[in-house]
Amino acid sequence: MALNYTLQDINAVYWTLECPTGYYFYNGDQLCNQDDVDVAATVSSQSNLGKEESIKFQTHYIAQKSNFNLLSQTPSSDVSTEKLRAFGRKSNVIAIIRETHDEQLLEIWKNNYFVDISVDLQRFDKHGKVYTDGTFGCLEFSPDEKYLVYLAEKKEPKKQSFLQSGVAATVEGSKVGSEYDFVEDWGEQFAGKSQPVICIFKVNWDPFQSEDCVRILEASEEWSPGQLIWCSNNQLAGVAWFHQPRRLEIIYCSNRPSQIFKVDISSGKYDWFGLKTNTAASPRHHSESDTIIYLSSLAYGPHHKEQKISSISSDGTVRQVETGTSESYQGMYNQSFPERCWSPDGKLVFFTTPCKGSIQSYALNLDSSNICKLSLPEGCTGSVVLDVFQDVILVCGVSLIRPDQIFIGRFNSDKINEEPIEWKCLTGKNELPPTQSLASDLLSVKLPGDMEYEASLIYPKNPSKNTPLVVAPHGGPHSVSTDQFKAEVYFFSQLGYAVLLVNFRGSTGFGEKSLYSLLGKVGEQDVQEVHNATVQMIEKHSEFLDKELVFLFGGSHGGFLVTHLSGQYPDFYRAVSTRNPVIDIATMFPITDIADWTIVESNLGDGSELEKLLEPKTFSKMWELSPIRYVKQVKAPTLLLVGKIDRRVPPTQSIEYYRALQLHGIKTRMIMYEDCHSLSQVPVDTDALINTVMWFQQSL
Repeated sequence: MALNYTLQDINAVYWTLECPTGYYFYNGDQLCNQDDVDVAATVSSQSNLGKEESIKFQTHYIAQKSNFNLLSQTPSSDVSTEKLRAFGRKSNVIAIIRETHDEQLLEIWKNNYFVDISVDLQRFDKHGKVYTDGTFGCLEFSPDEKYLVYLAEKKEPKKQSFLQSGVAATVEGSKVGSEYDFVEDWGEQFAGKSQPVICIFKVNWDPFQSEDCVRILEASEEWSPGQLIWCSNNQLAGVAWFHQPRRLEIIYCSNRPSQIFKVDISSGKYDWFGLKTNTAASPRHHSESDTIIYLSSLAYGPHHKEQKISSISSDGTVRQVETGTSESYQGMYNQSFPERCWSPDGKLVFFTTPCKGSIQSYALNLDSSNICKLSLPEGCTGSVVLDVFQDVILVCGVSLIRPDQIFIGRFNSDKINEEPIEWKCLTGKNELPPTQSLASDLLSVKLPGDMEYEASLIYPKNPSKNTPLVVAPHGGPHSVSTDQFKAEVYFFSQLGYAVLLVNFRGSTGFGEKSLYSLLGKVGEQDVQEVHNATVQMIEKHSEFLDKELVFLFGGSHGGFLVTHLSGQYPDFYRAVSTRNPVIDIATMFPITDIADWTIVESNLGDGSELEKLLEPKTFSKMWELSPIRYVKQVKAPTLLLVGKIDRRVPPTQSIEYYRALQLHGIKTRMIMYEDCHSLSQVPVDTDALINTVMWFQQSL
């Protein structure tokens, strides 16, 4: 039985995760045609347990153009030092921003040769550190390949102490005595990122780059630019996030006030599109029609809600595409389009979004506003669009019970609704060994008002009679557990556990009515639905699930739920392991980087007017919805896995809960990591998962 494993056994199973995780996360793809073959270059990430870090590796797949039969596959190569990559539009040219030690180097390659342009971007002293994250960061050639655009932190005057000799504190315009001034940044995982600036790098195609090769575009300090794209050789478009009333943190939050802008790089003139009361994200430009599409919604409110697809025509007209929803399309809940998402004629836009608990891919006809769900590759329950080039499309096929696969296919723009895409697999069947194979089951609960929630059970294909169950609700709460293969679930399953993933009402992909039904009912509606799904799934599979061995595992809002569950149903759950849980919304409000979240989820407003809510009744309502309310009822041993530098759910939340549990005599342990909210560093993730299994075993 799973709970009899030794530490050595658990550790050995964890090391088996190093192989299959290579196919999970695709963060860069490039399709191209060469003579009679198609070449797909994929960049994937994987945990390297030996190096104790996450690595990126690139693989090339070469397929015959006529039928996509795989001709060859190159050995994978480590590209971990690459942070950003840009491809030329006219020629075989690549630009790379590479981080080595404390340097950020720009490299340019042409016709598969290094051009001998390798520039430390800090040496010109024009800006601070380059942004390489997936929210702001960008690197892109202009259409004529004469310029590169990227983002970096604005250069600030050097700050000096009053104690530095020879410094006069009264010098006009000096920064003397300001070295400890508070500077507001963009919060969780964006420490030190406060004011990005647009940087234009002039490519001289010469090993020597002059001092004037980097130019900074002037912009207002009232907003931060990001997600830049070229619309022409002289014009950029991008997203501007506004700083007032304060920098409301962006990562995991698609509800921030923002607009699309265009800027002429010669004159510096800015044009604006959309409304300041809305949001904007993921602009994509089609060069032939000079059309931009982007995602938008009303600002504030839930951190993730349905994103409307909007377009900007060549004459500047902004139009929201009215797609409607259906059983097979619940709305756009993804935060971005693929980097290349257009059909050649510009009529179709390809994208991916959750539809209930499944991740699905679609084609949108901009002229008719019709949505077509793409056919699924064989053996897959969902798919993710990776890249589109001419009439060729690359997707990642997913399943809860099998590692991800890469498929290639060809589409006909005129018959996208009539002819399903025929997919060819580039990565092989990618099946798990028979002794490690998994099975799954889906529970759907229908509710009045045409709403529902779902739960997915993943378990060993040949489970033991007394299989323990790990209940793992997702965070957010406006997020979703999709049907993609998950390393944590695989880890638990190889130790004999079953895992239950619950998409309670409020999860994305189930429609806006369902999403908004949770506001003001967190800690009640979501908790009841997770518990009800657990009870029903145990009854459905009573032949192998053991109702006496039910464990809780969740982080962030998932941590909020599992600590609620252990307090509200103290005799049902055996033990708890939780990562950075929300414990007390009232004490979280003043210090979190998402104060608006505490307001919205408590149904006290849309989060836009924080200063009006600092009164006792506000905090009373927040406390009533929080797990801390039930701490006296908790019986389950509780493990707290906490990030010291978490700015989303500050570590004081777990410290408060830890001390309260101790006061009431509950067995508890708290582990503090030098990590942020995600606890994603490889050594941290390893320690947290192995300690979780050991904690569950010790609870007996």
